[in-house]
Amino acid sequence: MWNIWKQEIYKTASRKLLWLGLLLLLLFTGLRLYEERRHYSTQIDGQFYSGQEAIKKDQELTAAYAGILTEEKVKQIYQDFGFYYYDAQQDQMVGNYCSQYITRKMANYNQTDTGELEQLKFLEGDDWNHNAAPLLQGDVHFDYAYGWEDFKETFSFLMTMVLFVLFIIGISPVFSDEYMLKTADILLTTKRGAKSGIWMKITAALVLSAVIYTLFTAIIWFMYQSVYGTQGLDASAVMIGVPLQSYGLESILHFFVFAFFLGLAALLLLISMTLAISASCRNAFLTVIISIVLFLLPYAWMQAFSILLTPFLSTNLLKAISHFMVSMPFFLPINWGFTFSGGKILMHVGIAVGMTGFCAALGYWRYRKYQG
Repeated sequence: MWNIWKQEIYKTASRKLLWLGLLLLLLFTGLRLYEERRHYSTQIDGQFYSGQEAIKKDQELTAAYAGILTEEKVKQIYQDFGFYYYDAQQDQMVGNYCSQYITRKMANYNQTDTGELEQLKFLEGDDWNHNAAPLLQGDVHFDYAYGWEDFKETFSFLMTMVLFVLFIIGISPVFSDEYMLKTADILLTTKRGAKSGIWMKITAALVLSAVIYTLFTAIIWFMYQSVYGTQGLDASAVMIGVPLQSYGLESILHFFVFAFFLGLAALLLLISMTLAISASCRNAFLTVIISIVLFLLPYAWMQAFSILLTPFLSTNLLKAISHFMVSMPFFLPINWGFTFSGGKILMHVGIAVGMTGFCAALGYWRYRKYQG
């Protein structure tokens, strides 16, 4: 049995396209991080800094203001540095991380045409109450989080789009290749090949995918940590754009741990779905196409189908389908962004776990019942 498991690990791990894709992703992330660091700039006390030095200066500056974000602290930052703005004469942004944060979150920066200083002012009335005031209730911990916000965007994009598609390509031949090579007929005539051998194929694909996902995430994490250090990990997750109402995401570190396990659950479901399709198709390319279509189906449902079918389906049925869709691999890694309650998120993870088991069993049954 151990030999069968190792052989399946080797077969999947020997697919060069998967490793080439992962290598290109790492190179892209490294290049993006290098360019981000190279172009990073800040202004403190009239002095401009750039590159890694600018990051260090912003971190040191922000450390002096770190702690619970209050209206008094916002006023102090504004008094010390003013707004973060675009200087047309110098053709660059003027300000530092602290002034940038209060300008983007508490001023009309996003409502201006160019972000020049004379256009900027603090939000007022309902705009202040809806956008700025919730950040000043005494539960937002302020600190330098620029790099971790960038990491969140990179992590979410890579995990939900490119990386998952690479796993589909790498896993799709597990069963369908054996159909094409006519080796399934031979394997299914043996006792282990028709029973425990199938589960070895399934578990090998799941374990290898989980290990690669974990290592890939760790590598990207250390790449960012080497540039931005660990400062800000204890800051509130809202600092990196996580909705304030998101369940239980007190700190940035907590958020990343939570997002990692959501992504892992989504990946295992994706692999099980791909294996079930692979066991049902006799062509690996067709397996890839169907798997990608199913992967993107939740997005199509949210963007188009749910709207088109609203007149024909009851509200409860639409909600039930939508909850099922956000439990699928496309949306599960970003469940935090929907501001669901803890019970709803637990329900979505439960649906994903149940579907993972169902798809794995379906793949087992389809392959075992194959008759060439």
